Amino acid sequence: MCVVDPFGPGAGAATLSACAVAVRALRQSWGVGRVEVGVLGTPDAHQLAVECGLSPAWRIPILGKFTRIAAQTLSRLAQRDHPTVVVAWGSRAAILASHALQDTPLVVALDAPCESKHVRNAEFAEVLCMGDALADHACRSGWLPIRIRSVLAPMPEWSQVPSLDRNSLRRNWNATDTDWVVGVLPPSGQFSDALFAFHAMGRFALAGHGAHLVLDPTMRNAGEVRSIARKLKLNERVHFDSRLKCPWKISPAVDVWMSLADLHHDESALHPCMAAALGVPLITATGSFAASGIEHQVDGIIARPGINAFAFEMIQAAKNPSLLASMASAARVRYGSQSVRQGFSIAIQECVARACPGIFSQTAGLPADSKLAAAST
Repeated sequence: MCVVDPFGPGAGAATLSACAVAVRALRQSWGVGRVEVGVLGTPDAHQLAVECGLSPAWRIPILGKFTRIAAQTLSRLAQRDHPTVVVAWGSRAAILASHALQDTPLVVALDAPCESKHVRNAEFAEVLCMGDALADHACRSGWLPIRIRSVLAPMPEWSQVPSLDRNSLRRNWNATDTDWVVGVLPPSGQFSDALFAFHAMGRFALAGHGAHLVLDPTMRNAGEVRSIARKLKLNERVHFDSRLKCPWKISPAVDVWMSLADLHHDESALHPCMAAALGVPLITATGSFAASGIEHQVDGIIARPGINAFAFEMIQAAKNPSLLASMASAARVRYGSQSVRQGFSIAIQECVARACPGIFSQTAGLPADSKLAAAST
């Protein structure tokens, strides 16, 4: 059983896409009918899961980190389906599964931080972290190092065609061909600061560049940004678009994606592969999980902390369009290779096998390549 939380701490659509890759890998070993997927959250979360290639069998509404009603619902589902092992995607899913299914082996797949103290019987859980930086953070958060595995997440395969082309999208925002459109990737847990992105865009514009900013309306301080933009008569430059939850719908019109640090250090580690799938470079701050997944001016841009540093890197990048194109290509090569996708599939299979030894004994088992992977861990 896979339990995924699209709108909890994590990267939303990218988390769902990684889950879809894992589900396909497990079904390859177990069989199509033996892996069930469930979604936590609103009907919008269920719809987003479908758009990202999953077929959820059920949905459990959940508010906050953990609710007793949600745990009881998951427990009833488990009594019906009798899962052999649970793979929880995200901190809220891990907390819920550990309380509702205490006797079921647990694999926790993390692309954002989760403290072990909130997860029952965390010492027995296998932990799959998207990147070395997140794995190091997991060690500091109380998870057993021997049960932590780091893996490079594959680039999402979003096959959906955008509803509008680049010119039509930019025309809706009154953006000219020479304007820069900066999109802020969906935040983790809605704690990223919209004011930070707004002020960075403002300094970029003061340097003489036309700029537009696209934000998720649920971001922290979104109301303050609306108010300031209205007072400064910048309404035509700041756009709140709910389609950011499905970023491929507006990606043709965006020139660079921004990954903001979270006030609670809950930023996602999947933003680099997410930007690679969207075809434009990512700019993020040094020390973030996203920064650990890119190399400065090779497959992304790493700025020093602070608004001025972000604006400076944006100004330098705007002067060199060819560098932007080469960084986008390098990111796709890094995260879109078959070896990365295969390595991720093997990693999730091995984590499940470690959580529940012998689970593959009656199936085809792990691929032969996993012998090499096991030797390297």
